[in-house]
Amino acid sequence: MITKLLYDENELLELASSGNEQAFATLFHAYKKKLYGYLFRLTESNEITEDIIQEIFLKLWKDKSELVNIVQFDAYLFRMAKNQAINAFKNVARQTMLYAEYFDTQNIEVNSTDNMIQFDETQKLLKQIIENLPPQQKLIFKLSREQYLKHDEIAEMLNLSPSTVKNHIIQALNTIKHKLKYQAAMYIFYMFWIMLKK
Repeated sequence: MITKLLYDENELLELASSGNEQAFATLFHAYKKKLYGYLFRLTESNEITEDIIQEIFLKLWKDKSELVNIVQFDAYLFRMAKNQAINAFKNVARQTMLYAEYFDTQNIEVNSTDNMIQFDETQKLLKQIIENLPPQQKLIFKLSREQYLKHDEIAEMLNLSPSTVKNHIIQALNTIKHKLKYQAAMYIFYMFWIMLKK
């Protein structure tokens, strides 16, 4: 049935709104490349672009019952993409401001090549740590830290108790703290700060 409706976007939206995962996947694959091109021009970052696309479709699936009410789905998606990109930049700005005073007091000499290599390596390590978390723990952590959902919202969404959600987040944070040294995490914020000052 989905193949027959491949080009009928309104029917795909109606099916997806009722929980049809195949219809939702069809919409995802139809727009992923277009969104990627648009977001990469804004962010100039593969990782940020991929993260934003994931956030967009996670939010769409979470609110899937509203899909059937969306008029001009493509315009709606690109508006979401633009807003998510703005939020991503704001988050970076907030994080770097917290550490700006700290780094201003340090006598750190910036060598752009060496620092960017270290920054990339640290960023890859952090992403790898998160991706290697147990599946449910990773999902809960991302919903909490990337979608900014509260514990009770995640619990309701995943049919879990709030205490279970809290425990998963604590375990994820402990894993990250154990595997990613404090200095490496600070270095990420430092490099974001340097880039914002350019």
